[in-house]
Amino acid sequence: MSDDKKYKYHTVNLPENLALKIEEVIDSGKHGYTSVPDFVKSAVRRYLRELGYLS
Repeated sequence: MSDDKKYKYHTVNLPENLALKIEEVIDSGKHGYTSVPDFVKSAVRRYLRELGYLS
């Protein structure tokens, strides 16, 4: 896969209450997340593993 095709970006709209909770997690500094995209990528990967789509 060439570098220009490595990532495909999408915009995802979240309900405000979820976005605020994510920001709360980030601001706490307890879990190692540094940004909303960092948190969301981690959450999606975890869920895909749970569903059996990633190992």
